[in-house]
Amino acid sequence: MLTLFERETLNLATLNDEQTAIRVEQLNLAFDKKSVLSEISMRIPANRIVALIGQSGCGKSTLISCFNRMNDFYPQCRYEGKIIIDGRNINHRNENVAQLRARVGMVFQKPNPFPMSIFDNICYGLRLQGVTQRRQLDEAVEQALKDAALWNEVKDRLFDPASVLSGGQQQRLVIARALALKPEILLLDEPTSALDPLTTLHIEELMAQLKKRCTIVIVTHNMQQAARVSDYTAFLHQGRLIEYSDSDTLFTTPRKKQTEDYITGRYG
Repeated sequence: MLTLFERETLNLATLNDEQTAIRVEQLNLAFDKKSVLSEISMRIPANRIVALIGQSGCGKSTLISCFNRMNDFYPQCRYEGKIIIDGRNINHRNENVAQLRARVGMVFQKPNPFPMSIFDNICYGLRLQGVTQRRQLDEAVEQALKDAALWNEVKDRLFDPASVLSGGQQQRLVIARALALKPEILLLDEPTSALDPLTTLHIEELMAQLKKRCTIVIVTHNMQQAARVSDYTAFLHQGRLIEYSDSDTLFTTPRKKQTEDYITGRYG
């Protein structure tokens, strides 16, 4: 049964720190001299699903990559502003990025299982964190696969190569790999764009279950999906946050004409 906190629609303008998983303040980002994000400020509520929508190249994937510093892999990337998670500005130069990425997991558009067994895929991050006891690893693998709704399908072949799994199973394996570290936040970058409708439904049902234990931010080009699965939706255009509200409001009575034009197919 959902608690009152889980049921209610929160006012994004008045979220307090306890209700907020990510606070973004005046975020600007550029690759070399090309501006990609401009003056982004928003609060992402804890234990909710937030969808980022907008046409290709508007900055959606770049934005969620800021939440676990994945953009650091690009030496030409420059950013300013604050991203507050657990009371810390993760953009600070002394931030422990390895620990951050354990707390903020990420799943990409294309499943990327490592070239090793199903079991070792799940254990990979745990071993990097210093977990070595076999019993602890066994328990963590079983729980993560159950959380990702994959356990019953693979429990008898845990030591088979992950490459034998179907595309949908590989995507759930990657989600399980992230969940094994018990992240506070899970970032999903178009996780179902290459999957069939039935598998997409399974992933969407999984997201609904997972938000009870972590905050989810999803990038999607599928506005029907955003309307189905998200509690809140943010519309970006040319690197700027145009509108951000609860999904019911944004998709039925958007405040901005740009938003209305996009969701009705007039552009983008």
